[in-house]
Amino acid sequence: MRIKSSAAGCAGFCMAAALAAFSAGAQAEPLRARACGGVDYNAMILKIIRSLPTGGGYSLGADFVFPTVTAHNIGRGHWELRVYDGFPSHCTSAAYALYSRLVATLHNGGRIHLSPDQLKSLEVKRRMPDGTARVDGQGPYAIFNANGAGVAAFLKHTGTGFSFRDDKLSYARPGDFLKLFWNANVGASEQGHQVVFTGRREMAGRDMICFWGSQRQNRKRRDGHTEALYFPASKGGEVKDGYGEVCRPRSDVKAMIFSRVTCMEQLAAGLDAMAAKAAARGGKPDLFVDEYLYSIRTQSSDQATLDRMYDIQTAPAAVFADVGIAPLP
Repeated sequence: MRIKSSAAGCAGFCMAAALAAFSAGAQAEPLRARACGGVDYNAMILKIIRSLPTGGGYSLGADFVFPTVTAHNIGRGHWELRVYDGFPSHCTSAAYALYSRLVATLHNGGRIHLSPDQLKSLEVKRRMPDGTARVDGQGPYAIFNANGAGVAAFLKHTGTGFSFRDDKLSYARPGDFLKLFWNANVGASEQGHQVVFTGRREMAGRDMICFWGSQRQNRKRRDGHTEALYFPASKGGEVKDGYGEVCRPRSDVKAMIFSRVTCMEQLAAGLDAMAAKAAARGGKPDLFVDEYLYSIRTQSSDQATLDRMYDIQTAPAAVFADVGIAPLP
């Protein structure tokens, strides 16, 4: 799963509101939402997930298919963003296709307004203008696709959301993007999974964290015996390779970073800010390079550095009461 600087305008305001929420408590959440348009983006993300197919296969090999995200001129000066899933997929390609569908829903419906160049910058580009292969950290898709905290990085660069840690799962909401770490490492030695959080469940007396994403079923040794890597998210369900909602024992998770979309109204200005920082490379958002994400392709970093780089806060247990564990429906 591989493939700095905040945007101006609403970006700073939204982040300030986000930080205020952490210090003021749960009642600050509606204030932040109103500041950025009063839209429940978590609910929109979950609605999009419910419309997606299940399965399609999972791959990190040569048969992997990139999602297709394209800008279309539909006439009279109007452009649309169209998104087509690529199968077999992997975790970050699924996350990016989902985010792109959110953008398409908002832009095509007239709720946000992106220029043709901004729409084109969101396309999944595999090469840089000089013909070299595009790698982690180079442009929107390759930022999302990066090790470390790609989604957190993109939300920070565009000012469209904020990121936090919440080991007690007391502040996290279904519809938050979630980076799971299967080991404590960051970068070249990292093992992780990019998904969307859907809830917490109890299965056979075990605490499970549930999420939507693209994954491959396998086997894992736990407590002296071998069992499934992932578990169905509902009774009678099954785990399919590729897209789907699954659960995994909380004990498998070494670290988590939640990223919440709160201010898509800022996306155009955020992409402009990325383009301005990429001026030496041609002044386009897809030429913006996150140097930190680029660097950890070949070297290791740490969780504390991720927090500093992308303003990742910690939800204080004293403010947000633990919501407990929901039984499996």
